[in-house]
Amino acid sequence: MVVHVHGRTGTSLDTAVDEHGAVARHGAFFGRRVGQVLQEWLHGLPGVYHLFHDLAHLARGSEAGEGAGVDHLVLTGAGWLLVGAQECGAGILGTDARGRGRLTTPGGETVAQPWMDTTRLRAQAEAARRLTHGKEGELVWVVPHQTGLDALSVVRARLFEHGGTMCGLGRVVAGSLAPVLPAPEPVDSWDVERLAGHLAAS
Repeated sequence: MVVHVHGRTGTSLDTAVDEHGAVARHGAFFGRRVGQVLQEWLHGLPGVYHLFHDLAHLARGSEAGEGAGVDHLVLTGAGWLLVGAQECGAGILGTDARGRGRLTTPGGETVAQPWMDTTRLRAQAEAARRLTHGKEGELVWVVPHQTGLDALSVVRARLFEHGGTMCGLGRVVAGSLAPVLPAPEPVDSWDVERLAGHLAAS
């Protein structure tokens, strides 16, 4: 029922538009759309939630990626959801015989999806656990509504080595993340302050 919003969506990608052009622009737009949908969904639920947009430098190292950020994080007193917004286009998302991510477009073209071949988000999740005094959470990847999932194939991707959930944007609206959303217990203000210190923009 109450959602406290911290930061602005797509801030870090906005700075990359000049360098990466349309790719960054589409990513920033989708990131904002996911943030909007998360906020609308949480507003319809009982309890109090904190929604962070565009957290930067939560973790470092080769898997984390220098400067890698988190698109969205939902915080309650019981835990968190770490949400990655991934604009990958129309088609069916799955893996090849070696477990590497790929998107098969409506025209039959196979497009590599290297974001599925890392555990970068896991490194960010470990940082979120540290910043919230050991609270546990869930990893979530949200893809566009026009992106279908090959359920048996996609789970072989490396990004699922430590668990997680992937769903289309429309499924968020329908409440499919409710089973993994932590209970809306009172939030420790120190957890909020520590996470807010990593906002790309206030």
